[in-house]
Amino acid sequence: MPPMLTCPICRTEVEECSFKEVYVFPYNNQEYKRYECLNCDIHWWEPLKIVPEFYESEVFESYISFHEGVSARLNDNHKAFFKHFPSNVRGKLLDVGCGDGRFLRHAKEQGFEIWGIDFDKKSVESAKRNLGIDTVFAMSLEEFYEYAKEKNLKFDVITFFEVLEHQDKPREFLEMVKGLLKEGGYIARSVPNRERLFVEIDWKDPFHWDYPPHHFLRFSKSSLEKALNLAGFKDIEVYKLDFPFIELFPHLEKKLFGDLDKLKIKLKGMVLGDERKGKAYAVEELAKVSPSKGKAYILIMLKLIRNAILLPFALGYIGNLKGNGFYLYFQACHGSV
Repeated sequence: MPPMLTCPICRTEVEECSFKEVYVFPYNNQEYKRYECLNCDIHWWEPLKIVPEFYESEVFESYISFHEGVSARLNDNHKAFFKHFPSNVRGKLLDVGCGDGRFLRHAKEQGFEIWGIDFDKKSVESAKRNLGIDTVFAMSLEEFYEYAKEKNLKFDVITFFEVLEHQDKPREFLEMVKGLLKEGGYIARSVPNRERLFVEIDWKDPFHWDYPPHHFLRFSKSSLEKALNLAGFKDIEVYKLDFPFIELFPHLEKKLFGDLDKLKIKLKGMVLGDERKGKAYAVEELAKVSPSKGKAYILIMLKLIRNAILLPFALGYIGNLKGNGFYLYFQACHGSV
């Protein structure tokens, strides 16, 4: 009998030799193999093992942004929570993988008692500074689960945006989340949509965020629903979010002209006098923080010119935006409500 691997969601066995793709992460030359489960439709990578120090190494721009406390803007997945989540449900909310706390800030404004955890210590320090609270912890979910048991803590709502795809033990993760919820409590979260528009362009980039050791799992709407059902959640709602029109321009730029990200980071770094910060700030934010306002406005103007050139191409995609965005947002409950 050939060597077998176990699906991390439904426990179905697949042959070790049945991988669909090989990927080598440029950061440490680690080789990963991608598998697909015919039973639950999940795609995952092996070796399936989280590398915690990777998150503090700032390989991706978003972590520099978290550590610097650059932006308080909500992403579309966070906005979906405030759009779809029941307005009559409030109470104690735990955000797992809270990053710099930008979602927690808005949740507090909406009447929640906010708590957060993240194993990226730099992000937790940033969240504490931004929120001025002491209920944010540099812990893994496993560590917080034990802490909560000691303190007899239970939560009305647990959120985990862009977190499940990072897990090397997703079934166990969902079981722990359920164990931290009050009976009738809610979960809400999002994951990347592997069927999103321009996904083939994203996956051509060997340093893209949708590869391991950053993301280990790739979900479709059906695989997400099956994972939640298997974990025992009820009243499951999954929404395929729309592709933002403004995001057509950077994707069309890559499609038509190739990857210009390194050049853009270098130009922003020249404006800011710091290439590291050039990775964190959007062009539109440069004028607020740059010592050279004139150079910042030149880059803003260049971006507007690029958008104007690409606009005719972008208009051709208008009919494909609905339900083809970056995120799958979902909410569900533990037990009956």
